[in-house]
Amino acid sequence: MKKFIKKEVLDIEISGIRKFNQMADNYKDVIKLTIGELDINTPERILEKTRIALDHNETKYTTNAGLIELRKEIIKKYNSTYKTSYTTNEIIITVGTTEALSIIIKSIIEKDDEVIIPAPGYVGYEPLITLENGKVVLVDTVKSDFRITKESLEDAYTSKTKCLIITNPNNPTGHVLDNEEIDAIKDFVLRKDILLISDEIYSDIVFQGNFSSFIQFNELKNNLVVLNGFSKSHAMTGYRIGYLIANDSLTQEFLKVHQYNVTCASRISQIAALDAVRFTFHKMIRTLERRREFCMLKLGALGIPYANPDGAFYIFADISKTGLTGEEFSLELLKYGVAVIPGEYFLGGYKNYIRIAYTQDITELNEAFKRIDKYLNSKK
Repeated sequence: MKKFIKKEVLDIEISGIRKFNQMADNYKDVIKLTIGELDINTPERILEKTRIALDHNETKYTTNAGLIELRKEIIKKYNSTYKTSYTTNEIIITVGTTEALSIIIKSIIEKDDEVIIPAPGYVGYEPLITLENGKVVLVDTVKSDFRITKESLEDAYTSKTKCLIITNPNNPTGHVLDNEEIDAIKDFVLRKDILLISDEIYSDIVFQGNFSSFIQFNELKNNLVVLNGFSKSHAMTGYRIGYLIANDSLTQEFLKVHQYNVTCASRISQIAALDAVRFTFHKMIRTLERRREFCMLKLGALGIPYANPDGAFYIFADISKTGLTGEEFSLELLKYGVAVIPGEYFLGGYKNYIRIAYTQDITELNEAFKRIDKYLNSKK
């Protein structure tokens, strides 16, 4: 009975993204461009490592923080790439980045603390903050071409601000922070002495230039937690392996919450990740880049504006010219056999937008855009 459930749980909802994705299953012959899960399979070399782990009965607990070999490999990669000096005590292997974020929020957020998040943003952040009686303060980036500005951060700040959450590349827009934005965020965090949580789960999927992590700034170390994982970069969503990196004084506190949450991440998944961290899935990235170009070309031909997606595998498209909200548009489009996600379902509630996930091959995408074109023509 609901009388046993605390108010904060009653106040949150199941993700609109997940609900809409499930609702699309009620329609026949639907091309689903909804959730962030690719049609591309996990690389065979990772599957083989998984089989070997099973054959060798690798089914016991690991240490709470995760396999030392995996932690060493990840830290080695970051230290080599960004000339940093993190240690294996400064990383925790988690059950996806979702658990990483959950234990951070549980560890730092107290009643009435405020968390700044740029919008549009991933819907999964706010409920975790609500559960801890915190408050989300949104920064609207649409008016600045989806860029974060120094002024917008300053306007969002109050004496109750505890941290800032950045998703780079962004979900749902695919926007990748440029150097000016990175410098503005870094300076803001240091001046206000707040915590920066940088969710970099899509960092390997960048199409223009090189990705730049906040971990490169040694001066940020006491104010920074970096989140990453293998779900998106190596098509390993079901393995549920992520990690967080932060200074030792933070990770030792996060480790307490992680231990009581899950004990440790799956040993078999960690062994698979140990191989994944050693290579970049270039074939997948090239495939996604071709899909990106195809979707941009098709949206341009349809006269539908969109946020320029330099990373991840989403396009945030402006359907305001139809006179419908994103939800109305998406529901109507379902009847034509295409499922996309309404913009209202993301942080900020952007009713003039839809998110298209180019998670299907180009043949499917081509058919999807034919159906979108047919739908739009039906409204003329």
